[in-house]
Amino acid sequence: MTLTLTLRPADLSDRLAVDALLSRVYPKMLARDYPAATLRAAHPLIAKSNPDLLASGTYHLIEENGEVICVGGWSRGYPTAIQEDAVGHVRHVATDPRHLRRGHAAHLMKHVLAEARATRLDRLECLSTTTAQSFYAGLGFMPVQNIDADIGGGVSFPVVKMQLPL
Repeated sequence: MTLTLTLRPADLSDRLAVDALLSRVYPKMLARDYPAATLRAAHPLIAKSNPDLLASGTYHLIEENGEVICVGGWSRGYPTAIQEDAVGHVRHVATDPRHLRRGHAAHLMKHVLAEARATRLDRLECLSTTTAQSFYAGLGFMPVQNIDADIGGGVSFPVVKMQLPL
């Protein structure tokens, strides 16, 4: 069987596939770095896509023979704060656990970085899970501080704020 990989912008019609991917990724990938109680509280909030992000044109997915296997993108400013014109924020990057270590997320992020640079942003920031910190460091992101992110519903989630000058 020939594998066909496609990198394309996501849209609202991808919502169910993205949600299914995020639901598969987080419980498995974050279990070694986060307590079970934290994941139980956070999972319903982090394992669903944001319709505005899906429709933004800056959120992308990689499909293998039509199956969504990797997602991620960026937006201006922070997802929950007033936007800053010169700052972009990496958003919801995830790879299906069955497709890890094949370079999909790195390929997608190189595309994201090129897009962000083309818009003349000063920097990209991300709120990385502890699990993904080394992935982002490999792309040149530097840790700024550990924070407890308010992810909604009164749930706080420990992350590492990282940034990359563009």
